[in-house]
Amino acid sequence: MMSDGVPVGVLYQDDGVLVVQTRAGVFDKFDDTDLYGEFNLGLHVNDNPKSVLQRRAMLLDAISAYAAIEDIHWLNQIHGDTVLDVDADMPSLQAVSADALITKSSNHALAIMTADCVPVAIFGQNQDDGIACIHAGWQGLVNGIIAKSYAKLSTKNTAMQNPKAIIGACISQGSYQITDALAKRICDEVTAQSLVNMTASDLYDSIIIPSDDAGKVNIDIVKLARLELEHLGIEVVNDSVPCSYLEPTLYSYRAQTHAGKLATGRMALLIAKKQAKT
Repeated sequence: MMSDGVPVGVLYQDDGVLVVQTRAGVFDKFDDTDLYGEFNLGLHVNDNPKSVLQRRAMLLDAISAYAAIEDIHWLNQIHGDTVLDVDADMPSLQAVSADALITKSSNHALAIMTADCVPVAIFGQNQDDGIACIHAGWQGLVNGIIAKSYAKLSTKNTAMQNPKAIIGACISQGSYQITDALAKRICDEVTAQSLVNMTASDLYDSIIIPSDDAGKVNIDIVKLARLELEHLGIEVVNDSVPCSYLEPTLYSYRAQTHAGKLATGRMALLIAKKQAKT
């Protein structure tokens, strides 16, 4: 907890970068009368907009204690492959439809909201390196959103040395059931685009396990994201990733839908560059 009333924790920080993850705060995940918990950050889930904006302002205050941040950039996430350059493409405060953000500026925080999908933050080791924040559900992973974000980020850097990544809270393999047909399609499309360094069959064996339900399997989208990052030469810093489905203070679209809830809040992974020391 960084400050009173703001359920956000530091996942990584050094002299140049800060990565944080928010949670739902006080929340009864399976009570159908508690849709949003204490700290929903999504404006698109029918929560009170004024309350959401107040929480976003509280979050900005909290992370500003760790880095000099003027604003947080949010997206209208659409499970696509569009990457926005905050330094060039975002002239207004209105959320743009995209699924990744990049910047070289130290006064902007980049935010990705999730409720099961994989959020990824990428950063380098040099003060001049840019940063990225990426929304990577299975659609994004198939569409190459990580590779496209890194490629666009690389055009802003002369040479990013030893790039790193943090994977935020998302759904784990044991809780993520899909059809076998979809699993095979994912593996075929990922390998066809050379997003990982293996065959479709080997990828299937690496990220898919059988389910007790006929025609269904369980997919490890965290491992798929890791494989795509490692294929780009990006080291994933964190070994463990909290499961959004299982942990009581994390939002999960699947868990809350299975519980009969009519709406699901959103948590956020944020990354910000720190000001260079003078």
